[in-house]
Amino acid sequence: MRSNKAQIVSISLPPDMTKEVQELAREERRSVSEVLREAFRQYAANKILKDVRKEARRTIKKKGIKPEDVEHIVREGRK
Repeated sequence: MRSNKAQIVSISLPPDMTKEVQELAREERRSVSEVLREAFRQYAANKILKDVRKEARRTIKKKGIKPEDVEHIVREGRK
């Protein structure tokens, strides 16, 4: 069974970054943990997007799709 209880994770930040995170948290009325969790969610989402784009470029190259073909392909996919 998986527990939903939060776990404490230690990280090291340079002093200037620590100050910046604390100021941001204060401005947004959030905890430092909430700010860092959101930063991680954004990082993970960006990685997924990067991976999807990389795979799309591979597929485009493999299939020989040219930029001028994209509009036609999109239109056909919407039918």
